[in-house]
Amino acid sequence: MLIPHSHFPWAMPGNFLQRLHISDVVVSGTIESLSPAGVQKVDGEELTATTARLRVDRVFQGEAEEEFRFTYFTLHMEGPGGYAYSGPPPADFRPHKRYLVFLKRDKFDWVVAMPLYALEFELSPLPLTDSIRNFSRLLPEQRYEAIGEELEMAALLLPIPPPGVTGEAAAYFPPVYDLLGGCAEPFYRKFLSSPSPELRAEALRWSELISLRHRTCKTAVAPVK
Repeated sequence: MLIPHSHFPWAMPGNFLQRLHISDVVVSGTIESLSPAGVQKVDGEELTATTARLRVDRVFQGEAEEEFRFTYFTLHMEGPGGYAYSGPPPADFRPHKRYLVFLKRDKFDWVVAMPLYALEFELSPLPLTDSIRNFSRLLPEQRYEAIGEELEMAALLLPIPPPGVTGEAAAYFPPVYDLLGGCAEPFYRKFLSSPSPELRAEALRWSELISLRHRTCKTAVAPVK
């Protein structure tokens, strides 16, 4: 029997920049371990809490230690039945995977910037090779460029999707556009020769959107060395 679905009190951010605005800290890092943290009531909803230990390799916003713990939430299952859920995908961190993580301070602890919903993005296993670890004090354009490069690398490493679907790489197209605007066009161009017709079509759609909205690649900010 399915447990009745309740309407959760959170709205998924409309674009990627809103994820940054609601977060105190944005970092990339590898999940070292996960441990159950019981059931917690968040904004009136009972959710299953899990504590993640994160090894940080890059900081894009706020201040963060090299390693710290944060709590994230998933649906709380009751009884032997299932759960009728329709909404944004819930958070799904896995050990030994590297992510872009959005966090905020809750009293004395770190928690995900939004309960339940997955704001995180899985990244490539290793960070891009450059000398900068902390981008938080740089100009927004430089921080956006660094995050965009991480997302682009992750998308390019994903396997070719099976016939009939665009695949996981397409999930990275909107945030790269939000971060880089017209400068995202070379990224989409790399997928125009994909063996997947669906992925090619999606890349073309985003490339054409840049043209339709007259987005240009501003180069006034010096690139990060």
